[in-house]
Amino acid sequence: MINTSNCIIEHPLENLNTENWQQLVNLMAELFDAASGVIVQYRQQTFNVVATSDNDDNFLQVNATWPWNIKSFCRRIVETNDKLYVKNAIDDSEWACAPPVSKGPVRSYLGYPLYWPDGALFGSFCIIDTKATDYSTALDKTLGQLKLIVENDLRYVSHIIETNILLAEKTVQERQLKKLALYDQLTGCANRNLLIDRVNYQIAQAQRNNSQFSLVYFDLDKFKPVNDNYGHQCGDLVLTNIGKVVKAAVRETDTLARIGGDEFVIVMNKKINNDKIKQKLLETIEAPIQYGDINVSVTASIGIATYPDDGKTTKALLAAADADMYSDKAKNIIAD
Repeated sequence: MINTSNCIIEHPLENLNTENWQQLVNLMAELFDAASGVIVQYRQQTFNVVATSDNDDNFLQVNATWPWNIKSFCRRIVETNDKLYVKNAIDDSEWACAPPVSKGPVRSYLGYPLYWPDGALFGSFCIIDTKATDYSTALDKTLGQLKLIVENDLRYVSHIIETNILLAEKTVQERQLKKLALYDQLTGCANRNLLIDRVNYQIAQAQRNNSQFSLVYFDLDKFKPVNDNYGHQCGDLVLTNIGKVVKAAVRETDTLARIGGDEFVIVMNKKINNDKIKQKLLETIEAPIQYGDINVSVTASIGIATYPDDGKTTKALLAAADADMYSDKAKNIIAD
């Protein structure tokens, strides 16, 4: 959203072409045969000129400022939220003592309030002259119509800003939805959806390059006692830590997925040495995990399948790796 407390001179609004405003105030001064056509912004108890005509007899400059506590025509517009026309200020008992008149050259003022798109007051749109005036009703109405050009510009810029904000929010939401759809929320590892996508990709690559790759399927042994003895908070810590250390132990080109409570699959982008990877994974997984004042340890049963020897489809490869993992688990039970 637009910060209406900022000066648009110091903080220009993107997509706002103030050159159009310059042409507009020049037209105003010419049309009314006046010393100054002006667009004034009001913010933080301060008025400042954001556009003024470039005719030689204009006594105002862009970024000229004056405070709220000085009696001024623009202040009256803010107070009343209505247009103001003073034909001959020097002979007007209310305005003769105002500094722009008593200490300055102002003798006539015609101004309309300007609004931000949300209805908040932007400032004033005015004709200021150094001589008394008597503008016709038609000229008065013309100024009222011309100010709509400025308000339409502000509305256009505001619409672009709001659209950009909505697009940015949509992008964030889409990223969040993608993360929910493809990643495990506890460990940050890939989930089953992303796992299947990665395996399918590796199969396509292997077929194209006549190459091989492996899947490593493992689940945690001695994990149930962790939950039973220390609670699910400790169990979640163990799962999160396993995801972190295993991900760090494999290559960046490999994918670690959590596909069940304590079940994980690693997609390796090439054929591996089974004994070597098993030993490395066991050392990584069995490292003690600190939970409060205690150290928690788990181990794992590991199964491996290689494309195309153990399967030529994602389903077949996962089934082969799962079967190998259960074979490993049976050996571990016998060994225990």
